[in-house]
This record gives sequence, structure tokens and C-alpha cells, in this order.
Amino acid sequence: MTETTITQREMLQLLDVRYHPNGKPMIYSVKFVQLDGKLRFFPQAIVCGAGKMHNKAYRMRGFQPCDCKGFPEDHVYPVRINNILEFNGRRVIFTKNELKDADTVQ
Repeated sequence: MTETTITQREMLQLLDVRYHPNGKPMIYSVKFVQLDGKLRFFPQAIVCGAGKMHNKAYRMRGFQPCDCKGFPEDHVYPVRINNILEFNGRRVIFTKNELKDADTVQ
């Protein structure tokens, strides 16, 4: 695997970290497909709840665009984790296992 990809599991572990030890919010870059099919790119966003639901059970995360200091600029966008295409400039993949020509998926 090259450093231009990240697994979905690694991405979710990073998303669970919301604040630096000094109390400032973690700022991420994310590209995703919105629930209505629009492609969105936030060069700077913070992670927050996606609404009144259990985010991990529904496999959702909330992203809110922010400025470089971490102050929110817009409303929260609920995103399904399978709809996240790029995270911090790295393409999101589901697994590190590479299929060979003779391999089959079972």
C-alpha cells in the first residue's frame, strides 16, 4: 500500500480524536458524497455529531466546515462513512488486502 491511501478503519480511529491535548479542535480535510448525491470537499472541517442519533450504530459522522483556527463557519453535514472518498488528502479504501488475478472474493 502506498501512503496515498488510508483504510476506513484507520480513518475512523482518527475521527474519534476530536481535540488536541491543548484543547483546540482537530481540523481535517474531507471529500464526500452528500446524502442527496452532491460531491462536497471541505479543506478544513471539524468532526461533530450528525444529529440526534447514535452515530456509530448508524455509521454516520458529522462534518462542519471551519476556518484555520477551528471556528465553525457553516452547519453540520451528516455523512455516511461509506460515502467518504478522501480524508486528509488520502483516498479511503475498505481493506489493505489486494486481490490477485486468480483470487476470488467469497
